[in-house]
Amino acid sequence: MTSWNSFYRRSEKRGPSPLLSEALRHIEDQGCRHAIDLGCGAGIEAQQLVQAGWTVLAIDREPEAIARTASACSGADDGVLTTWLMDFERLPELPASGLIHAGLALPFCRPDRFGRLWDQIRQALRPGGVFVGHLFGVRHGWATHSHLTFHTEHEIRSMCEGLDVLRLRESESSIDGDAGSLNWHRFDLIARKPFHHPGCRFDLR
Repeated sequence: MTSWNSFYRRSEKRGPSPLLSEALRHIEDQGCRHAIDLGCGAGIEAQQLVQAGWTVLAIDREPEAIARTASACSGADDGVLTTWLMDFERLPELPASGLIHAGLALPFCRPDRFGRLWDQIRQALRPGGVFVGHLFGVRHGWATHSHLTFHTEHEIRSMCEGLDVLRLRESESSIDGDAGSLNWHRFDLIARKPFHHPGCRFDLR
């Protein structure tokens, strides 16, 4: 598996996330400008959100990721950044949020902890709020690693029951990793929590 420092360096060379930009256009509860970035990595998406005026809680278990995220957001004064240095398998209750982003993060949650984490994400989303992130497919080159979590399309749709699935895009390609060629099987997901009462935009849960 790739080293985190190598991943951070590659991340810092890319621009804002098109998937996150798409998700932001789908948010219905414009009154909530609090976002969570699970597995913030190099801080590219946290910076994107802060620059857009969001209050962002960035969470990662790697001290280097928190340091890079704080540095990336230091010059952006439109929003506010707070950080948690924490393994997201052991998170406390998450604050209510209008957006939760998890870019290439959730697959690194162990299978026996994934259900609890996903329940926490769903509970933290305000009605009209959006989840955006990536999941690994079962043909991923790392699928033999039992501490990672992989999904089929059917499993993803099942765990999104009750949410509006706005984007579920599957991709599969061979990429060059640190240890050679790797089959990269991934799903991009955007899902929105509907309002329980149409027309009532302040029904918090």
